[in-house]
Amino acid sequence: MDLYRYSDTYEEGFGFSTRDSGAGNNTTTVWNYYSATAQNLTAATTVTASDAGNYKASFLTAGEDVTGTISLTAGDRKVSADLTAGGWDVYTLAETDALTVEAGTKLTITISLDIAAGGYLKIDDILVTKASDTEIQAAKKVKAEELQNLITEYKALNESDYTADSWKTLQESMTASENFLQALNGDYTSTTVTEIEEKITNLKKAKDELKSATVVKAGINVEKVNGLTSDFIGGVDISSYRALKDSGVKYYDFAGNELDDARFFKLLKDSGINYVRIRVWNNPYDASGNGYGGGNNDLQKAVDMGKLATDAGMRVLIDFHYSDFWADPAKQKALKAWADMTIAEKTAAVKDYTMNSLNTLLDAGVDVGMVQVGNETNNGIAGESGLENANTTVIFRAGCEAIQQVEQDRNKEIKAVVHFANPEKQNYMTYAKALADAGVEYDVFASSYYPYWHGTLDNLKNQLNEITEKYGKEVMVAETSWATGLEDSDGHANTVREGNNDAGMDYDFSIYGQAKELREVINAVSEMDKGIGVFYWEPAWIPVKVYDENAENAANVLTENKAAWEKYGSGWAASYAKEYDAEDAGKWYGGSAIDNQALFDASGHPLETLKIFSYVKTGAETAKKISTVKNADAIEIELGSTFTLPETVKVTCSDYTSGAENVTWNAQDVAAVNTNAAGKYTVNGTVSLEGETYQTKCVITVNPQNLLTNPRFEDGENAWILSGTGIKVLMDGKDSKDGNGYLHFYNDSDFTYDVTQTITLDAGIYRFGGYLQGGGNLAADSYEVYVSVDGKPQTAQGELNGWKNWSNPEVQNIKITKDGTKVTVGIRATASAGAWGSWDDMYLNKTGEVTPAPVVTPQPTATLTPATAPETESSSADKDTSAPVQTVDWNTVTSNVQAKIAEVTQNPNINSVNMNIVCSGETRLPAAVLGSIKGLDMTLALHSGNGVTVSISGQDLKGTALNALQNIDLTVDSKARNIPAAVAASKKAEATKQLSVKDTGAFPVTVNIHVNVGAENSGKYANLYRYNAEKKQLEYCGSFPVTRNGQSVFALKQGGDYMVTVTAAQPKETVYFNSGDYAVKAGDTLSAIAKRNHMSLAELKAKNPQIKDLHKIRVGQKLNLN
Repeated sequence: MDLYRYSDTYEEGFGFSTRDSGAGNNTTTVWNYYSATAQNLTAATTVTASDAGNYKASFLTAGEDVTGTISLTAGDRKVSADLTAGGWDVYTLAETDALTVEAGTKLTITISLDIAAGGYLKIDDILVTKASDTEIQAAKKVKAEELQNLITEYKALNESDYTADSWKTLQESMTASENFLQALNGDYTSTTVTEIEEKITNLKKAKDELKSATVVKAGINVEKVNGLTSDFIGGVDISSYRALKDSGVKYYDFAGNELDDARFFKLLKDSGINYVRIRVWNNPYDASGNGYGGGNNDLQKAVDMGKLATDAGMRVLIDFHYSDFWADPAKQKALKAWADMTIAEKTAAVKDYTMNSLNTLLDAGVDVGMVQVGNETNNGIAGESGLENANTTVIFRAGCEAIQQVEQDRNKEIKAVVHFANPEKQNYMTYAKALADAGVEYDVFASSYYPYWHGTLDNLKNQLNEITEKYGKEVMVAETSWATGLEDSDGHANTVREGNNDAGMDYDFSIYGQAKELREVINAVSEMDKGIGVFYWEPAWIPVKVYDENAENAANVLTENKAAWEKYGSGWAASYAKEYDAEDAGKWYGGSAIDNQALFDASGHPLETLKIFSYVKTGAETAKKISTVKNADAIEIELGSTFTLPETVKVTCSDYTSGAENVTWNAQDVAAVNTNAAGKYTVNGTVSLEGETYQTKCVITVNPQNLLTNPRFEDGENAWILSGTGIKVLMDGKDSKDGNGYLHFYNDSDFTYDVTQTITLDAGIYRFGGYLQGGGNLAADSYEVYVSVDGKPQTAQGELNGWKNWSNPEVQNIKITKDGTKVTVGIRATASAGAWGSWDDMYLNKTGEVTPAPVVTPQPTATLTPATAPETESSSADKDTSAPVQTVDWNTVTSNVQAKIAEVTQNPNINSVNMNIVCSGETRLPAAVLGSIKGLDMTLALHSGNGVTVSISGQDLKGTALNALQNIDLTVDSKARNIPAAVAASKKAEATKQLSVKDTGAFPVTVNIHVNVGAENSGKYANLYRYNAEKKQLEYCGSFPVTRNGQSVFALKQGGDYMVTVTAAQPKETVYFNSGDYAVKAGDTLSAIAKRNHMSLAELKAKNPQIKDLHKIRVGQKLNLN
């Protein structure tokens, strides 16, 4: 948290201020906090008790729109007190009960704050004090009275409502508590506050562990929700059902019988569901009749499904979006037919459309009990923006009046519902006030609640209870859901998947977690002052055909699924929707994004959680089982650092308990983690429990050094210069990629901003980028990262793809030619009104060196000896013995070659010529040079240092067509250590040497590599191996008897990472290196294949013209890596 001097302007953040002389307490410094957005904050410190005694914590607070506590903790014992925010400079004392501790005990004071948007708080006199004997006796009396009140309360419970065992445990605890109080007989000198608190805790625990006598045996554990009324809504949104059935999806009952339409809806009813929600779009089709997808939910589909629900004994909620496709907080697009209407015309159209549609539904026999006027209407409705806008509220009023008119005409109760999302932003009272001020009459205020987006249930309860308290409205959750796993089963990426909405959650991604989430949401709504029910969103949106990316038929299944999504609208969007919603559906159309959140499995069989609305009324239990074995927390290290894998991973169970279990990590995976090479490495592991083996993994990221200061904004604005409007650093973590800090932008009018940092760099190749998320933008908006070197900018465009859907703009190949160059990196935007989002995790990395080109040694001379590699100082040394690097002039090389040709032809004593060229860094040999020696007894020897030389013979070029060649990359890194130590150690040898040759595929000409392994190894064998990164193994290339001066030579087919070993005898190998075709494996991507084979993605595509889409490959597909 950033501390700064407080000012009267009340900047956002923490600060200190001095009370004025007229303040109610004193004029000392106080701690204050103001927040423009809703935030949860915690601060803590620890002190030591100087002697034994009873201690309590207290503080004074003043402010508004803040709740919170101060607590005092000693070990596992804790006492707390709620704060009071009574207004400006009205200070109120909050004081905890006392804890009895021994001398030297560590006492932790924690202040927890829940601040609404615009809330502020002043804190003073944070104290830990030793309580007096009088105070302690009074505290004991209060606690004893609390214990007696619990006994009295629990005696009123009915034994018949609970199981015998749990009732017995409660009675035993009550008897023990009564005996304890009777023994005290009002004299508390012989006991302590802590002892009485322990009695209270034990009694409450026994009460909480009472099991309902109605509990049923099931496949999941569900705690009974007490007090549910018979009319409490347990609903499901089944809108996609008809499109899925048209696509060929089959559903089954719990006995495995295939269901027709009528029996499917009866299954819902028999499972405890009493309401069905169906969305309606006005005209979700293009001019040719092609559906936009998402169920193609026109009015006729609502009639068909609504009648099925009614016939099964369920009521229906109709969800009018007043749009031709999806309406949500990011978009409220007017339907095509209303696009050019005046607000008066549109208002009349809303009223007429609503009345006519409802009458059509009722005439068809659909039991409509509720009607939504809009869907997640935070930012508008029917193409009108902002609830403060009169044009918006008049639409709400027209919709509600239409419902009420039909209700009156039909003499049938139909509740009008308004629907909003994002309770975590704490704006619901603002919305309710806008509706009330505009005279909008409605019955139910509904909220969406998805835990991975929408904050805590306590906050949801507070938000909706405020609506009830102020405006008397009923409240409910209109949408919620939870995933049973992170896997995709239809070929379209899911909302909840690995790396996206899968961290920091209270529930497992399992069927047990799904049951727990649903039960807790139902319980929270039932505890609200006027909570009437919960709807689960799209429980039957499963794959048309089950897709497994590792299966042989994966490509065919995905093709069939895509065809169904397009033809029947059974995916979230079809390509035809781009004419209506180009920015969202037009880019991301496809299948279901929630197939892993259904209440049916991927094949259409119901999960136990389908019965959740029944189970919450009785309770359900199952034998304790393993729920999930968690993956280890990801590890991030800097280049060259070490890492330690955890010894245990978290295991959760079906009863919602958890523990740590030992994990065995795969040794080969561990050895393959190259901490000297940036990248992501996956180490797989196994956990053995109860005779079963479970898989887990740990992802280790080796980060290149980030040269930016404060790249994640965890230090606020430090090192960054912000200019423009609508841009600031926030620290609440809500829109961050990692951590708490992020760069937030929003403005209610068109705006621009520019955020920069200047840094001094040495010569090299660099990249600069970061991560961007958000929405509300227009096509003309621009969001970019840029780098300015000597006033010349390089830029990369980012995209706003929705909340927490991060794009990664990156400027690559930033070339700095001089040490000490000042470079400015930046983030800038030209944005339209209402655009919102955030930047986070910026980075500036060095990705390569700027090295002078290779040079020719002065005047190459003819020699009668074959090409050899220079000697090293010893067999184990890797000293660079090459000459100083100068600039290579390949034209000079060619001229010198031609001069030597003349010399050879004139001197019969010269049989061959070696042209020795010293090369360091990147070496690209022009085809013209090769052409000058083609067919001649001349050899080009390229010396890279450290006893390694690459050569090409003119004799070997006979018959080689050189006209198509441009240059050959023969860059050698003789200092490389890219082969994992464990893999290298698998070859037993007297000496080893590693090197790396730039891999651009198979060489088009014959290339030899000469390696000096030391004269002391004369008579032994030098053996060449190439490292296969995919298989994590060394592949044998050949052996060579070491010459008297320590030389070995090998034919080199292709670049890559190599190791030369020295052995007394020639090894007998079975694993050989063969360059050529590669068969795509499950999990492969083209970029990963290119990286493993040391080539760019463009080079890989050039070798494989059959690749049409860089993002699509199929398992088994052959790729040319030569």
